[in-house]
Amino acid sequence: MNFDYFFLHEYTIEERQLDIGFELYGAGHLIWLAAIIAAIIIISSRYKRQSADMQVRIKKFFAIAILLSEVYKDIVIVIIDAPVMNYLPLHLCSLAIFGMLADAFGKHDKITGQLLAFAFVPGAAAALLFCNWTCYPFFHFMCIHSFLFHGWIIIYFVMKHRNGEIAISYKGVWQTCGVMFGCAVPIYIFNSHAGTNYMFLNEASEGSPLIALWNIFGTRFGEAGYLAAYAMLAVIVLHLMYLLYRLLGKIFKQEGAF
Repeated sequence: MNFDYFFLHEYTIEERQLDIGFELYGAGHLIWLAAIIAAIIIISSRYKRQSADMQVRIKKFFAIAILLSEVYKDIVIVIIDAPVMNYLPLHLCSLAIFGMLADAFGKHDKITGQLLAFAFVPGAAAALLFCNWTCYPFFHFMCIHSFLFHGWIIIYFVMKHRNGEIAISYKGVWQTCGVMFGCAVPIYIFNSHAGTNYMFLNEASEGSPLIALWNIFGTRFGEAGYLAAYAMLAVIVLHLMYLLYRLLGKIFKQEGAF
């Protein structure tokens, strides 16, 4: 463990040309993924055995905890004088904070449940599988925060779904598409004016499948081609997620959850 690097920002790492990051699907990355999967299984199993009142408290704890973790990250970003504009809660997984708060404290859990299933969980899973924080070492506040943050989103959904609280529906696919489009338009406009890249709408995230979209469509048709392909990919992924949930429901005999 080297505390000298714990709060270094990626720009500083690049300036000093430090080779301290980790490799995708290296031993450390796989250990993080295994630990998150184990936590999903254990926490969701224990949640299912709790009383209804305790389950409500647990959901509220999860929603507040993920909010506080984001606040902590932002405080550190300010302290180390990193560009705050790049860390606003405008990425898909950051929007999950508001979705979880609305789900835990509100009365619209039917809609938030669909958003969790079709938007936030796939987004968090993609972030964990194709990390864009590989420039940091594992013992770094941003690396630790990122793995825990995205794992937290998936754990929250799985514990609710295993308990039969989220009824997956095909209608939810199009509800999610509508919400995502409604968020993407103003975020794209904000990106264009602020020079940011929230939701990776203006540029593909390095190391992710979006790079292939840019190479195929962006280089030929420009940003409009990339965005059109991005939108089509999102619709396809949401449908694949629906089929996956249906398949898992049949395997685990949870057809009543649909």
